[in-house]
Amino acid sequence: MCLSIAGHVITISGMGAVAGPEPLLLERDAELARLSALLGNAQAGSGSVVAVSGPAGIGKTELLTAVHRLAGDRGFRSLRARGRELEAGMAFSVVRQLLEQPVLSAPAGERRRLLAGPARAGAGALGLSAGDSPASEFAAVHGLYWLCVNLADHQPLLLTVDDLQWVDGPSLSWLAYLGPRAAESPVLMVLTVRENDPRGRANSAAAAVNDSSVYRMGLSALSMGSVAALVCAELGPAASAGFCSACWELAGGNPLYVRELLAAACTEGLSGAEEDVPALRALASSAVGALVLGRLARLGGDAVSLARALAVLGSQTEVGVAAELAGLDPAAAELTADELAAAQILAPARPLDFFHPVIGEAVHADLALGARRLAHRRAAAILDLAGAADRVAAHLLATGPAGDPWVVQRLSAAAGTAAERGAAEVAASYLRRAVAEPAAPAERPALLRRLGVAEWAAGEPTAIGHLEEALNEARDATAIAAAAAPLANAYIISDQADIAVAVLERAIARIRPTDPRLAMRLEGAAALAGMMDDRTASAALRAVERLQAGLAETADPPGRVLVAIAHALMRRGRSAAESGQLVERVLAREPYPPRPNASAAIIVTLLGLEAFGTLQRLCDDMLRAARRRSAVQELIGVASFWAWALYRRGELADAEVQARWALENATGIWAIDALAHLVETLVERDALDDAATELRRMAPPLTSHTVVVAAYLMARGQLRIAQGRREEALEDFLACGERCERLGIVDGLYSWRTEAAVTHASLGHAAEARRLARTAVEAARGFGPPRTLGVALRAAGLAEGGERGLGLLAEAVAVLERSQAPVELARALTDHGAALRRAGQRAKARAQLERGLDLAHHWGARRIAGQARAELVAAGAKPRRDAITGRDALTASELRVARLAAAGKTNREIAQELFITTKTASAHLSRAYRKLGVTRRNQLAGALVSKTPAAGRPAAARTA
Repeated sequence: MCLSIAGHVITISGMGAVAGPEPLLLERDAELARLSALLGNAQAGSGSVVAVSGPAGIGKTELLTAVHRLAGDRGFRSLRARGRELEAGMAFSVVRQLLEQPVLSAPAGERRRLLAGPARAGAGALGLSAGDSPASEFAAVHGLYWLCVNLADHQPLLLTVDDLQWVDGPSLSWLAYLGPRAAESPVLMVLTVRENDPRGRANSAAAAVNDSSVYRMGLSALSMGSVAALVCAELGPAASAGFCSACWELAGGNPLYVRELLAAACTEGLSGAEEDVPALRALASSAVGALVLGRLARLGGDAVSLARALAVLGSQTEVGVAAELAGLDPAAAELTADELAAAQILAPARPLDFFHPVIGEAVHADLALGARRLAHRRAAAILDLAGAADRVAAHLLATGPAGDPWVVQRLSAAAGTAAERGAAEVAASYLRRAVAEPAAPAERPALLRRLGVAEWAAGEPTAIGHLEEALNEARDATAIAAAAAPLANAYIISDQADIAVAVLERAIARIRPTDPRLAMRLEGAAALAGMMDDRTASAALRAVERLQAGLAETADPPGRVLVAIAHALMRRGRSAAESGQLVERVLAREPYPPRPNASAAIIVTLLGLEAFGTLQRLCDDMLRAARRRSAVQELIGVASFWAWALYRRGELADAEVQARWALENATGIWAIDALAHLVETLVERDALDDAATELRRMAPPLTSHTVVVAAYLMARGQLRIAQGRREEALEDFLACGERCERLGIVDGLYSWRTEAAVTHASLGHAAEARRLARTAVEAARGFGPPRTLGVALRAAGLAEGGERGLGLLAEAVAVLERSQAPVELARALTDHGAALRRAGQRAKARAQLERGLDLAHHWGARRIAGQARAELVAAGAKPRRDAITGRDALTASELRVARLAAAGKTNREIAQELFITTKTASAHLSRAYRKLGVTRRNQLAGALVSKTPAAGRPAAARTA
């Protein structure tokens, strides 16, 4: 069964040219037809991801070549890359193969377009001078995604990545991020992955394409007919049917194995006759690697040296570099490379590459371990002269420790570059190797600190251990503080604030004798950390009192000390004015916005002070700065706190938007915080089933000692009250109170006393209800913010009942009229109206209830609106039943998009800010138009503004 096609190349899955000028594929028609259809879809704007799998040598690379030909015929921009074993530990190596050249070759104007918006962080990940350093791997990946989208704007894009099992980790993250979004872009991405890889990396690579929307193709072995065609093309048409059948059987239909078997047959002088079959079977007993190495040895010493040099240096190596490592004259190396190409060991191309990666792997594995290590060390020195820092580091990872300062310096520098590009995992691998060299004792603390920081950013469990080592080995004050800060932060985020405090106190004791100001800054940090945990809060508050007592003696106290004092004053219900002044002093300093690790306490302090105007400006500025860098962790923290502020301001729809986004992206204590604010918002919106569902998604975090558990207990208690589970709700409010007592928090932040008082009253526990309510009112009167006082007065009115209760409810309404809390005003109006109705004052009752209903309806407080409506009916009125329309009809995602569109942002800018695709943003906006009854962008702002009376509206109602 011989196949002869005159004037054409016969190329079989991973094999080179056998004869003729144009490659053809055998038995891949179905795959090519499917890929052709997907190219058509991508051209129409609906891209996809294809994962092609199969064993080494089955023809994956040749299939990619054929796809690129098809794409070129259809006007696609084709970009291709390949995973390489040496580069598997580098930062964004595969992404650089794909995207670096298109950016560098673009004219200046086009380059500016390509690098607009978040794509600047993508350029930073590529190491381009025009880019911005990404804040994290996510920021880098997000920026690279937008760089890819910008490339595809004017021309559909084909991206292929061969040998996914060797793709570096950061590039895998980018592929995983791009994959699900390809469906909404004119991008076709085709990936190949080797099956049955003995190093186990193929499984982790396959996880990058595990989305259900990925098209999967498994390449099958060639039939006996196609193998016979290959045999006849190589040995001539006289090859016997028995010989062809033996080749097919022995090679398992794998094109690479067929090629190697035929090359060995030619070397042995086999003609393909029937009597050659036994000799062929003897050859086949050797593995592919052994066949290659045997063929290589016959070419002579220079060929072996050059092949080994290339195996060490990796593919795409220039002849001169390989010649230097091999110890050959460059001219002789050029000719030797041609001989290796003729023997189908190297590819017939420059820079140098093996004919197939399996061949290079066989040559590399044939080197003894010691020789391999020494060769990689020499390769690093050679490449260092060319300034290839990342490749130098990759080679040094393959060497053994030798106490060489040059190795430590090069790995340290490469780690810095990797960190700047957002590749923390890569930076950590370089620093681990630098520490193991070993580094000099004086260098170890800084290297260990950087290693711990990189490991923490990469989510590696060894981070805290290395940060502990860095702190223990640090000797000067600056190094001690530099190690203590990230270690304490890691403990705080891990819900171990008590250990964080101990870490900082240990550092303070060591630093104070030589640098008292630096020690004072750490004291502020320790106080802030201590106030987050109910086990350490009491001691932290005493430490704050000491800091406050010495404040007058310090000319320019550290910002963290001022923040700690301001926060302690607020949470203990003391001197709101002094607390606010301290916060303003901090916000007037540089850097502004404050660093994330100090901003949380500032935001919560402003929240407790009800300084919503300052709080909004600060959150807006922090969100803007974080979005510019795609710093997602910062965005999560600010979004969760801002959701809390919006809830307290009565802007429930926007509170839900922020809380949902934060919860979708948060982990650890931030997830608890975001969940609490989402649940309390959903309860006010009467979405009790949704609130219960969200609550069930997380195991109750009651073993935690962090302050955010108080928020969780308040939210769960509010849900249980709404569900009619009053006894359980009371347990939650009282448990919250116990935590707040240990944390030194009065009712300003968590109104547990008022909620417990109202619940006690509903259960008939009149005396306890009055006691709690009176305590809350007394504390609120001494502190000052109107919302806190109004809420306490309302609870006292309900607890007292009778004429005294009516007076307190009327005072609550009057106080809340001055606040920026329209939902609390609606609640007080409704409760006051209900009390008036029960007292027989129906006319006054209806007036209050109608106002309460109007406010509740317009601010989306459906639970209060339902109560007000029921009371109006009981008072003899016939209230309207308002349909859910306009802003309240929008989902959280629709409202978020509509807000940004109303602020003048384009769909692309909205997508970049919300980490979604442009098509998704457009779809949300279209639905928002329909629900709001508008047809143009300039109508959105008006449609999103509440139509409530001025008295019930926050002074700085958020519209963007």
